[in-house]
Amino acid sequence: MSLFVLFFGLMSGCFLSVLVGIVGSKRRIGFGWAFLASLFLTPLVGLLLALISDPLPVGTDRGLGCIGTLFGVLGCVTVLPAMILILDKPLQKTKHRSIIPNMTRLARGTTKVFPAFLIVFALLVAPAYYGYKKTNSEVYYDMGQCLPEDMEYVIANSKLSDEFDIASTHMVLVDSKLPSRSVRKMIDEMNEVDGVKYVLGLESVLGSRVPEEILPDSIRSILKSDKWELLLINSEYKVASDKVNAQIDSLNGILKKYDPTGMLIGEAPCMKDMIETTDRDFKVVNAVSIAAIFVIIALVEKSITIPFILIAVIELAIFINLGLPHYLGQSLPFIAPICISTIQLGATVDYAILMTTRYKSERLAGNDKAASVVTALTTSIPSIIVSGMGLFAATFGVAVYSDIDIISSMCMLMARGAVVSMLCVIFILPALLMLCDRAVCATTLDLRVLRKNKKGSNA
Repeated sequence: MSLFVLFFGLMSGCFLSVLVGIVGSKRRIGFGWAFLASLFLTPLVGLLLALISDPLPVGTDRGLGCIGTLFGVLGCVTVLPAMILILDKPLQKTKHRSIIPNMTRLARGTTKVFPAFLIVFALLVAPAYYGYKKTNSEVYYDMGQCLPEDMEYVIANSKLSDEFDIASTHMVLVDSKLPSRSVRKMIDEMNEVDGVKYVLGLESVLGSRVPEEILPDSIRSILKSDKWELLLINSEYKVASDKVNAQIDSLNGILKKYDPTGMLIGEAPCMKDMIETTDRDFKVVNAVSIAAIFVIIALVEKSITIPFILIAVIELAIFINLGLPHYLGQSLPFIAPICISTIQLGATVDYAILMTTRYKSERLAGNDKAASVVTALTTSIPSIIVSGMGLFAATFGVAVYSDIDIISSMCMLMARGAVVSMLCVIFILPALLMLCDRAVCATTLDLRVLRKNKKGSNA
């Protein structure tokens, strides 16, 4: 805890220094407040999303990742500049020629043929969104599918299914004071449910003619305590399937009829609850994240049109990346779409803001739209390529190496998403900026003021 306090104190001191410098600079005060707003609001949005969503079984520390992101951002704008200043001489001595060629020719060519990229954008939207929706409905929730086939867990489940026709096991907890006659009736009804192999309990083992009191306490305590009695239900249906979910609903209906306080637990009921929770959370998180990003971009860029353009590019990149598994016949683990969509959203919005900010600066300097887009492309492409290829390199190797499907699938999606986002920002975003330049100038506060000043000076 003391180390954390020390670290927090150092970071706070560095941040206050940056704040004083930003506020003290009259020429950059507008940029400074925009910078601070984007710095704090982005991690806070993630924290808000974590708090409004139901926690999954992976843990309850839902806000730590967002706080860590905030510290990471603070470190990049405080500690990193200080280290660059200190190590300036070694950096200059080891400086080498950039391996990325000049992008002026590519930028000019992209700008000249921007209507072609608008056509590509229009043609990709519908199939990408369709594939995206299908992929979300085709995810699997059975974590056993993520594991290698040589693991003991997978081998045991396969033997249960092949040799005993048992795909899943449910557990029922009923009040120990419930009369044995009622428990037997409940067991008989549960045995009639589709897919139930048999229900195992004290009443089903002993029968009605053998009194429970003759059993030794050591044997009786296995299935019955002072408060609860345990029943085991073997099912023919696999975990997270539609059949087992319908079966769970039927079993719950029978259970609540005899014991309103009774509970149906186990892997399959847990997965059913998780399906419902994640489906709800995905819709909420997706809507809130888009709305929050829209507000942040609108405030930082002081524009109404720019957020629509950036979100259109971001969502297209996400739709393409998450839509491809449907067309490739791949099924993803349930956690992949919501995780990948948020990660890719964060990466793509960085690329998009980098280019759009430079475009806006060029327009403020008085350049026309074509020259502004060319300059923005020329200066932004190297940074976008380095960032995108860095994320690709960090995740592609893990995707190829890992034998666990949930890890390999998510890393492959992140690697592909980095490339897709990079291409969308480099080719689609400039085309939209060229198309919507007049609307951007009319709905962006700084550009409107510039246009008014020009008109006033001309008059």
